[in-house]
Amino acid sequence: MKQFIFSLVFFISALGFAQEAGSISGNLLDVEAENTPLLYAKVMIKETGAEVLSDENGFFKFDNLAEGTYTLVCSFTGYETKESQVKVEALKTEAVKMYLEASTVSLDDLALVYASAENTDSK
Repeated sequence: MKQFIFSLVFFISALGFAQEAGSISGNLLDVEAENTPLLYAKVMIKETGAEVLSDENGFFKFDNLAEGTYTLVCSFTGYETKESQVKVEALKTEAVKMYLEASTVSLDDLALVYASAENTDSK
């Protein structure tokens, strides 16, 4: 019986010292297209290098994160990359919405070059 009580006290105290993890979940939305979800966009945590892709609803999630502040970096082809700070607390899921804007290309710097090739084959 003493051994059982000792083991029980040991495991309970060990659980008290275990680090509690939190998580981040969110959605990526296109701000210019009436907040439609961005499918398969890349979301990265700058501090850990962890990456996920958003699903068909623009949803993403990172689990098992230690308490602290993290920088989310969201990118998608044809859109401006966006960063956002998120504070994670133990045993909580921080819900975020990230709105990406389509990137614009200035045509002022675009030059079209037309050249013709002369046929140099001898007959």
